[in-house]
Amino acid sequence: MAEAFDRRNVLVDVLALGLVVGLALAVRSLGLEFVFVGDDVVFPPADPQYHLRRAFFTFVHFPDVLLFDPYINYPGGAPVPWPPLFDWTLGAVARLVAQDVHGFERVAAWASPVAGGLAVVPIALAGSLLGGRRVGLVAGVFYALLPIAVDYGRVGYADHHATVAMIGACLLLVCLASARAAVEERPLGRLAAIHSAIRLVLMLTWHGSPLYLVLSEGLLLGVGIWTGRRELLGAQSLGALATGAILLPVIALSPTPLGGEYSSIALSRLHVLGMLGVAGVSGGLWAMQRRRPNGAAIARLLMAMAIATIGLFVLLLMPGIREGLTPALRFLTMSDEVGAVTGEQSPLFAWLGRTPGSPAVHVWGWFAYAIPLAPAAAWLAWRRPGADPGTRVAALLLGAWGAFFAFLALQQRRYGNDFAPAAAILFALALCALAERATRTLEDRRSGSVVATALALGLCVLLFLPPVCRVDVPRAQATLHALRSPGAIRLDVRDSVAVTLARFMGEVGRMTPETSSYLTPGPSPEYAVIAHANLGHALQYGARRPTATDPFWWYIGRENWDRSFAFFETADEEEAIRLAELLRGRYVVTTTESVPGSVAAHLHRYDGVALEGRAPLTRFRHVTEAAAQGAALGEIFRPGSHRGAPYKLFEIVEGARLEVRTEAALQVVASITLLTPRGRQLVYQQEAFADEAGIARLRLPYWSRADLPLGAAEVVAGTRARGPWRVRAAGIDYVLPVTEAAVRAGTVLHLDADDAANSPARPDQSL
Repeated sequence: MAEAFDRRNVLVDVLALGLVVGLALAVRSLGLEFVFVGDDVVFPPADPQYHLRRAFFTFVHFPDVLLFDPYINYPGGAPVPWPPLFDWTLGAVARLVAQDVHGFERVAAWASPVAGGLAVVPIALAGSLLGGRRVGLVAGVFYALLPIAVDYGRVGYADHHATVAMIGACLLLVCLASARAAVEERPLGRLAAIHSAIRLVLMLTWHGSPLYLVLSEGLLLGVGIWTGRRELLGAQSLGALATGAILLPVIALSPTPLGGEYSSIALSRLHVLGMLGVAGVSGGLWAMQRRRPNGAAIARLLMAMAIATIGLFVLLLMPGIREGLTPALRFLTMSDEVGAVTGEQSPLFAWLGRTPGSPAVHVWGWFAYAIPLAPAAAWLAWRRPGADPGTRVAALLLGAWGAFFAFLALQQRRYGNDFAPAAAILFALALCALAERATRTLEDRRSGSVVATALALGLCVLLFLPPVCRVDVPRAQATLHALRSPGAIRLDVRDSVAVTLARFMGEVGRMTPETSSYLTPGPSPEYAVIAHANLGHALQYGARRPTATDPFWWYIGRENWDRSFAFFETADEEEAIRLAELLRGRYVVTTTESVPGSVAAHLHRYDGVALEGRAPLTRFRHVTEAAAQGAALGEIFRPGSHRGAPYKLFEIVEGARLEVRTEAALQVVASITLLTPRGRQLVYQQEAFADEAGIARLRLPYWSRADLPLGAAEVVAGTRARGPWRVRAAGIDYVLPVTEAAVRAGTVLHLDADDAANSPARPDQSL
């Protein structure tokens, strides 16, 4: 691979590569003021938050890894569906360089930009392998600037996607180099060892690794069938066996994965069987070549098809394997109830009635419209003057690789991140071919080469102008301004989606009782916070509280998923309480996205107070709320939809039961004035009519001992009463003290309006 760079200019090549890596890091660093906010490190919602939760476990308990988490799918917990290597590595690196949580978070914030920068190296090497130094340089710059790759690798985005793309780029490089070496009959031992290591790292990093492995193993097998190179077939067989052998104890020591023993959505025995299948097919061809070294390619192809068909038929006879494959097929075809509501699974363009997300040029520049044609650029490497047979076979492999991921990228924009390394090489081949044609008339070969390189780079930047002008330039200006004024926090940063959510999660953690077993084995957590699935990971890391649902969706627990969504859809308070008890939920987070007419919407929009035609909610009490100017999570998808506080926290309580003895059919009214932590005042009021026995019954969800000093046992954080309950019965107003203990225990309080002297209440002398 290294010979692709001119040995006489190694220093120049290394310097150029270093500059491109620096460019990739710089572009991915834009917007850092939204991540490093004052003394806080702020991460976006969803998956990055759970990577933090899991990596922090390793940071604290190195070298342990969290395999089963009681804080997801609560109650009950679930095995973590992601392979452990990314999170373990993140925690281990932080353990080496950081001393505390703040240091750990700083390391995590830079993980994806570093991975994005390092990915430039294998991409540039692969480009130079097929098209020379110019193609390698342009491919590196393309990847450095590609918006979709930048988005997945941006500072603070502590997710595995940038790392997966980096590993995928390494896998593509080693496959191209192996194909070339096989045709040219060069030694393959070192490449085979590197391939085995990359294959293993990928499988231990991403549960979607079969996408890469089916493609890469199939293409290399195709090269072996075409060339008949026995060393390639033997190396592939032994490498697959070695990978399967290493995976087997890892899987044996892990809890049963989601989707069963042969799950396709988590690291499982299915992956080991896949490696055995690869070993069987390539090993069978190796044996065939040993016996008949001069056999025809068609005979090898028929042999491979026969072995694969028999093996697949036998495997599909096993119900566990069929069941394990189903979730992956449903995910890819978006028939799993998730794809339709997940933005990153939207198509790049309108397709078969499916609506695209943001305009394609925002994530691919003008290159978006050339994606269907990109794989054809491999032909340019094939027909390149002086291209040897090895380079031509490698070009075919690149074209097939690019076609596979280009198709997926058009179907679901998330796969643009996986297509990015191949796309960088393919588009670099096209840009360089155009530049060479335009500079062909220049007589000076050296100056012509420089001009061609500059022209190819200029075309690359020009075709990225829409996202560069729309996103990168404004972000660069804002980041430079923030660096010049390190102490100032802009309003758009303070009120951003991520900062608003992070600060509210911190408040949830402070205002709710601590739960058990977050970092150490122990009893099951005492309660859950019921929230929309999109907030689950933020609660698990930012508030350190368990949830029933999260962005793992229903895969980790269908029953809890259904109950949670039923809770947020019901308009009946009794049904909401029943579901909350099944979920063992003590607190509820509501949002601006609550279903209209539901209990959650009544809580969020009106704090559960009485409305015309609707009784007050009696089992929920307001605890705290996010700042009204903050941005809700829904702003990401529906800008301008936010009104009022983006998040509110309510506690589910028994409520003190007040029984007022008075005349039959008379109305009794109880009210209390409350003050939220944000300084907002609200009045909660209940009313009831006395029954035939002359008793009116009310449930009071708020305590009223406002005179207790701070730190007293009954004082709880959050929304407080500004005074006692005031009860009006039989034309008289009473002051009623209600303790926190009475609210929690559902204590029955009696007020005799006919005999006030013997009641806990007293007439209100202030009226």
